[in-house]
Amino acid sequence: NTSEYCSSIAISELSADVLRDLPTAQRFALDIGGSLSKIVYQSKRKWRKTFVVYDENTDSHLYSTQELEKEADCLHFIKFETRLLENCLDFIYDNLKGSDGRGLEILRNSPLRVTGGGAHKYRLAIEAKLGCVVEKEDEMTCLVRGCAFMLKHIPGELFSYEHDSSPPCCFADELSDGGEPFLLVNIGSGVSMLKVENETTFTRIGGTSLGGGTFWGLGSLLAGTSDFDELLEIASQGDHRNVDMLVGDIYGSESASSVHGLSADIIASSFGKASKADCKEFSKPDLLRSLLITVSNNIGQLAFLYASRHQLRRIVFAGFFIRGHLLTMRTLTYGVNFWSQGSVKAYFLRHEGYLGAIGAFVRGLEKDRRIGVLTGSWAENLCTSSSFDVGSWQGMAALELDKRKELTDFPLLRDRLDYAPDTWDLSQAAFQSARLNPPPSQDLSAREYWLNCFEASIDRHQQRAVLSQPDSPSAMERGEAFRLAYQNFFKEARANPVAFGQLTVRRILDVQEHCLRESGFPDPFWELKREENEVALGGLQSRLSHLASLPSADLPAALIRGLLGGNVFDWGAGRVAELLAERGKQFGLNEAMEQLQPRPWLVDDLDAWTSRLKAGVYTCAIVFVDNSGCDLLLGVLPFAIDLLDRGVKVILAANHGPALNDVTIFELRALIRRVGSFVPRVADALSSGRLLLAGTGSSSPCLDLRYVSVEVADACRQEQVDLVVIEGMGRAVHTNLYAKFSCDCLKLAVLKMPGWLTGWAAICSQ
Repeated sequence: NTSEYCSSIAISELSADVLRDLPTAQRFALDIGGSLSKIVYQSKRKWRKTFVVYDENTDSHLYSTQELEKEADCLHFIKFETRLLENCLDFIYDNLKGSDGRGLEILRNSPLRVTGGGAHKYRLAIEAKLGCVVEKEDEMTCLVRGCAFMLKHIPGELFSYEHDSSPPCCFADELSDGGEPFLLVNIGSGVSMLKVENETTFTRIGGTSLGGGTFWGLGSLLAGTSDFDELLEIASQGDHRNVDMLVGDIYGSESASSVHGLSADIIASSFGKASKADCKEFSKPDLLRSLLITVSNNIGQLAFLYASRHQLRRIVFAGFFIRGHLLTMRTLTYGVNFWSQGSVKAYFLRHEGYLGAIGAFVRGLEKDRRIGVLTGSWAENLCTSSSFDVGSWQGMAALELDKRKELTDFPLLRDRLDYAPDTWDLSQAAFQSARLNPPPSQDLSAREYWLNCFEASIDRHQQRAVLSQPDSPSAMERGEAFRLAYQNFFKEARANPVAFGQLTVRRILDVQEHCLRESGFPDPFWELKREENEVALGGLQSRLSHLASLPSADLPAALIRGLLGGNVFDWGAGRVAELLAERGKQFGLNEAMEQLQPRPWLVDDLDAWTSRLKAGVYTCAIVFVDNSGCDLLLGVLPFAIDLLDRGVKVILAANHGPALNDVTIFELRALIRRVGSFVPRVADALSSGRLLLAGTGSSSPCLDLRYVSVEVADACRQEQVDLVVIEGMGRAVHTNLYAKFSCDCLKLAVLKMPGWLTGWAAICSQ
């Protein structure tokens, strides 16, 4: 698990576990700095994938599944010490040559794009070792292109420093909309200020020679060491107040506030006390801390002035000077906040060390007219990427991005910029919604509460994964690999809650799916889902007959209650998994509905929504479905059929990839085809286009509406959807509980949290 690697990889550690998939690498780019170098390369990764197979011409069986290998594109980002560059090139050469020479041939078909100060210095060495042509790319262009790429594809890439928070960072995606321009401040040896209009348009509007090189040079003279990381370490141990002259030193601590409204602890003169004493009286840590603050304050103030001059409200800081160092980020943020009085916001990037390398990679694709390689969307592999340790200036060691379908914003969000998918930020120690607090018997913090819940499920998921591949001799070994990888995540999350960006329930569940996939288990619940679907299909006709016998006034409530009862069948919830394992087929939809909390539910907007339904205001509804079996076939489907009977078009939207026992779009198609064979209304609606099936592009138990398939987005526009239905705890509670839409939205879920003693609490929120 590369999350245990240090920030810069020593050559003795270079192996196939670090530089993965090198034999299938097809394109490289390098960013060579004075101390650290970064490499980006694209490879083909072989994954095991579950395929749903069914015969359109027969109803003799529901469907079958096959696990087959499929190739997919992957981007690898590795950081290492520049002094080891030639050793790294040797390692790459040996691996490419070992793949029948095809890797070297592909590499030599187009120039190798290189940026950074070492592009000239190491050009001949690179060309000699790899036998390719090196083409230097402009550093600023690469920086901007890399920044745009990261903000577009990695949620939680952007964060601000919040001194009063623990950990002191707040994640945001405010710049990923590609709208309002921003100031990009690159702090290298000097400082460049870039006004960024979009990913291809930027202007250098200024800069300063007092940058990282200033701290490095003067710090080396003061401390007697030229190691940049060591200088930062020493500075972190100092107290600048012993060197800097404060306002309180001049006017006195009590009267300082009356002088232009300045507090006593504000620096009046950097190094001001050094003019009145022998410099030998000052410690190296104090001097270096004062120097670091001096340089950072100057950059922060200049950044604000440039932003103010060009009417920019957002500043993104990048460059080797930052390195995730808390004091540096705190000082830059303080300078911007102080001078702008909070009107301008300072931001930083989790992977800022890779901006130049990915920018050079993108530029190479453009020049070679291969930009199609980057079409679609890319997702961070949370199992193989190194963790981010805010407070460590060593940064990221390795990052992997996997290619996925092209994704876009859900078009019915009321305000895309105001949308935040997650209900709880588990980096904080308290629940943010009083109505959804855990039961009184649970006094743990929100973070520990959910980490404990999901960590307790590891053994259960490991067993399920191994059982899903009974004929594989390596299943036990790979199951153990899954367990260790997932346990390592929980260990990391407790020690460093922002290790992989904002810690949320969605992130925890996504890590679980990534670890299963990396261990060769693409769909551990495939057999269980098929069995539950068969059982639920057997009860569908009876369920429809029962609903048809009800008075029309009682039908909406019965449908919603059935939908909530079906949502109980969630194998991702520990309490439910235990219950289903104990009672098996003896626990069905009726038994589940008996467990529901009596009305009024925890959140209960049923009456208001029923009035809207009976008024006939809807023309088309999209339903984001959740679990297989009873949930889909006895809960959601009768609800959808009723909408169809009322003249409302219906789009059923399901995951593209497996996640727990959630139904996938491929399984959904087979199931609806089977239902149509004995429910004519469904067959007619499907053939006439009144019932549509769409894949969401997701492989998660949760739902992030910033990233949905183009298929779903287009269908919502074309069919003029005016009702959004989101079902399930992952999609409607852990995410989207507070989401606002431009049309009506019905959120339906059952809280299956441990500790609820009076039955499952239901949510019906309009």
